[in-house]
Amino acid sequence: MKAEKIIAIVAVMLGLVLYSSLAEGALITIQIEGVVDNVMDVGNYLEGKIKVGDTFTGSYTYDSDTPDSSPLDLVQGNYWHYNPPAGISLNVGGFDFKTDPANVEFHVAIRNDIQPGGSDIYALGSSNNLLLSNGTSVEGITWQLYDPTGNALSSDALPTTAPVLEDWQSNVLHIYGYKDRFHIYATVTSAQIIPEPATILMLGFGCLLLRKIR
Repeated sequence: MKAEKIIAIVAVMLGLVLYSSLAEGALITIQIEGVVDNVMDVGNYLEGKIKVGDTFTGSYTYDSDTPDSSPLDLVQGNYWHYNPPAGISLNVGGFDFKTDPANVEFHVAIRNDIQPGGSDIYALGSSNNLLLSNGTSVEGITWQLYDPTGNALSSDALPTTAPVLEDWQSNVLHIYGYKDRFHIYATVTSAQIIPEPATILMLGFGCLLLRKIR
């Protein structure tokens, strides 16, 4: 019985170690939720399906090993992704707003202590996106967090954790499309990292063993 308990504890510890190693440099997927603040839709391209107060869900993925394409101090923290699964996917009002996996152009920008003023910025954007189900084009999906105090970030490296929303004073998600004819503005209310499936299985296996031993 004692040996089985030790095995279970080791399994849980291995899961934690695996999760930690993945977080140090690998694909990072952040699950987000939020609420729509404003909708402008000249021409009814969204068919009246998206309204103020609607909620959205989705996620975005990036590779934390991606090198900074602008290492100079004046233009810091530019991380371009051109291959899947990098990109963003959101659902609101029955529409899916997604990066085109066949033509990825996904950008994550991390700005730490921008001068003058020393502010911080966490931003991402997808330029090439799939058409909506009604054939409407989506020109851009962006999200920007802004902290004028400069306390939210400590470096311009790609984070391996989800942003802490409370650390940011401005939080704007923006979706726009069809020759700038529609705009959706929203606030992200929840952001959390999604563990890799292998880590979840390892932790679940360890917890199951512990329950059986007890």
